[in-house]
Amino acid sequence: MQPSPGRRVARGLLAALALAASCGDPASPDIPPVVAIRAASGLAALSAGTSVLLSATLTDKRGKPVGGAAFTWSSANSAIASVSATGLVTGAQSGTTTITASSGGAAGTFAIAVTPGVPVKLVITTQPAGAVSGARLVTQPVVEVRDLYDNVVTATSTAVSATVVGAGTVGGGFTVASQEGIARFTDLSVAGLVGTRSLQFAAPALAPVTSASFDISPGAAAALAYVGAAPRLRSGITAAAPMQLQLRDREGNDAPVAGRRVVVAVTGGTGLTAVANTAVTTDAQGRASFSALTVTGVAGTRTLTFTADAGVSATTATLRLSGGRASRLIVERDMPVSLNAGAAVSPPPIVQLLDSIGNTSRDVGVRVRTTLAGGTGTLGNATADTDTLGRAIFSGLTVLSALGSRSLQYAGEGLPGASGRTFTVLPPDTLTQPARIITLVTAADTVQRVLQLDTPTSQFTPSVSARSADGSPFSTAAVRWFARDSSRATVSARGTITGALPGRTFIVAQANRTPSVADSLLVFVPRNATGPIVRATLPSYRITTDTFSISIEVQSRDGRPLSAIDLEVAWPGSASFPYSPFNVTAFQSLRSGVQVQQVDGQQNLRINWATNTPVQGTVQLIRLQCRVNQRGVGNQLVITLNQLLDGTLTDLSSLTSVFNPIVIIP
Repeated sequence: MQPSPGRRVARGLLAALALAASCGDPASPDIPPVVAIRAASGLAALSAGTSVLLSATLTDKRGKPVGGAAFTWSSANSAIASVSATGLVTGAQSGTTTITASSGGAAGTFAIAVTPGVPVKLVITTQPAGAVSGARLVTQPVVEVRDLYDNVVTATSTAVSATVVGAGTVGGGFTVASQEGIARFTDLSVAGLVGTRSLQFAAPALAPVTSASFDISPGAAAALAYVGAAPRLRSGITAAAPMQLQLRDREGNDAPVAGRRVVVAVTGGTGLTAVANTAVTTDAQGRASFSALTVTGVAGTRTLTFTADAGVSATTATLRLSGGRASRLIVERDMPVSLNAGAAVSPPPIVQLLDSIGNTSRDVGVRVRTTLAGGTGTLGNATADTDTLGRAIFSGLTVLSALGSRSLQYAGEGLPGASGRTFTVLPPDTLTQPARIITLVTAADTVQRVLQLDTPTSQFTPSVSARSADGSPFSTAAVRWFARDSSRATVSARGTITGALPGRTFIVAQANRTPSVADSLLVFVPRNATGPIVRATLPSYRITTDTFSISIEVQSRDGRPLSAIDLEVAWPGSASFPYSPFNVTAFQSLRSGVQVQQVDGQQNLRINWATNTPVQGTVQLIRLQCRVNQRGVGNQLVITLNQLLDGTLTDLSSLTSVFNPIVIIP
């Protein structure tokens, strides 16, 4: 049965009331509370190191804003971006994370994207390794451009350059532009001496970074180098120690390459030179040892040129070749023209060893014996052993029981003999010997002991006096004369000196039977009769004071005016070496226009003088102040003339004589 219309209306009203009771008021609907988040900048992205402030609002279940709501903030990944209690979000690592704001059981989210920040540093991700000097690194470095938070900065390209920390150079592409924040080096090389190095990488406005240490190994062989002392050989004899050459790379490192062939060529010198055993191969250290090389020829200097195979530059060394083994002997200093029987021969004879080429042989300890040739008689002290110069000096030799003309025959062990000149043996000298002998250039000058001859063949008779033990004048009958080097000047029995060849020698006056009682003059023989003379002026070669001076001057002897000179003055040694008896402490120019340059700290002066008004006569140039370092030794002053111009600017060097004095400090 159908309900009546009235009942149907009632039922509809009840259903509506029930629906209204269950759903609330349609004018004020009941919905879940909502949290909404917004960025102050309106952006949902930020770069590392920057911040953005977020704000949140809460609406209740009626959809109405809730004033004064408190929010709790959190980040899904705080390594990417962190958020403060006030909603300030700060970016760190590149990436995306979600920021959440919660209040009263309701929550809202906000997606944040973090991008790399400003580049601030470089980071090495692949360390360099495998360094061979001058060659491409085996492991090429890789460097990244990063921000403060170690993000690789990909947005810009940065030029990254590499340099060596310490000595050395980089080659190849040592500057690379980063791509996507990464600088990849592909042909970087490092050259330098072997050892530990590192690389530093730098870019504009970025903090540099230094790599881990790596070792540089020698590069490819590029040159030969002579190692050890200057080579010395005796003619025809292999050296006691081998000559050694070392392969080296372009940076001077020893290159340990075995099996490379090295050949030596010998040039220079006089006469023919024979060479044997000229090729060797390098060992595991890259060293070539010439242990059997022999050079036979005239003594003197030679040039050794060492070459290897292609790609290796050659090197040279100066060889000092001296005499070989003794094969004969000669009389270097013969007997005097006459002597007294029983008296020691003075100066004693000297016999010199020679090799097969004619070089002086320095064989030591060869026994040489002399015997009388012609007539009867005996000799005292008739044997002598050769010294380090290969000379047998017959000190104390006497001729006994023989008068008249005689000569000596000299013979060595296994060597052909040599004959001396004929001399006259006089009866024994019975004259009383003086206790002191004094030689002077002239009797009027008691200091002058240096004699300069006028021409190469000039004669001059100096003054000689003798004294007894108490200092009284003594007869000179027991005094005899001789020249140390008779090739430069000779002296007669009466003391007359005659020049022979340009140079200098000592002329000695000596007691006949007591050789230690003697005195001498230093004699300078000029080159010619009229040419200029450059000289060091010393009244005596014997220095007895602790300080002394030497003047350097040039003298025009033919009236020709002089306008310029260039010379060097040296005195071997210095105060720090025991073989130097004196050194120069100061110098003073003696004429206007003289320029002096001290070539080194102690031992050499360069002197230049020039004038617009040529000067005749003697031109004093410079005075050297000298100090004695030690006594009982000798030295010399060495003058080297480079140029001497007269008034017409003609060079007179070839006509000029140069006097270098001996300095003896007893």
